[in-house]
Amino acid sequence: MRVNKQKRLRHLSLDNGQRTLIDLPLEFEGRRVFVLWDLVVLGRHQIKARIEIDPRLLDRLNGPGGNYAYRGHLVLPRPQDN
Repeated sequence: MRVNKQKRLRHLSLDNGQRTLIDLPLEFEGRRVFVLWDLVVLGRHQIKARIEIDPRLLDRLNGPGGNYAYRGHLVLPRPQDN
């Protein structure tokens, strides 16, 4: 698996009734796009938890912070629910 580019995603999240902006690593593999949710390093190896998103719902940002904004509904698992 070869990752071509790595950027950042800025997404508006609703947590306990509060709106917050979250920044997540974003990986491009050809025409597929993934949000990197978690990363564990074991020696020389990396184990990644990635969520594939629809690339048509990405908007490029020009300001500071993230490189892209996601217009879709992004459901991320919460550690306390696992």
